[in-house]
Amino acid sequence: MTAVTAETAAPITVASEVLGPIPVAPDQIVAFAEGLYGFPGATRFALLPTPRDGVFWLQSIEFSALVFLLVDPFMVFPKFHIELTESDKARLGTANAEDILVLSIVTMPPEPSQPCTANLHAPLMFNARAGQGYQSIRPDDAFGIREEFTL
Repeated sequence: MTAVTAETAAPITVASEVLGPIPVAPDQIVAFAEGLYGFPGATRFALLPTPRDGVFWLQSIEFSALVFLLVDPFMVFPKFHIELTESDKARLGTANAEDILVLSIVTMPPEPSQPCTANLHAPLMFNARAGQGYQSIRPDDAFGIREEFTL
């Protein structure tokens, strides 16, 4: 009997009310042990790239209506920086910065002429190799929850 690994496991189909049925490879699944703020029951997500560099979808596996648009804050906010704490490293299970992906939740504007905003105060951190993630509140930084930008 052989073990099934992420490389050999078959994709699963995840239902999404926004994106439709999505084939998701095991290495695209991320577990948030504590869920996201406001969504503690949503602990498993599919992290999906879009055709646009630095833009991702984060689709809940448990709740088909729950999907977030994410952006790489380093690509759209040149002054954005983050210091990884020992707590960050412990929660992600790695001290290797190359394994860590930092993304921000995007809020779309009510009118197309208005800018999008990104939550830089509470970015999502991922250990891409281990499929772990968490939302990190950064109380000591100068970045807000509604930083304007254009997608």
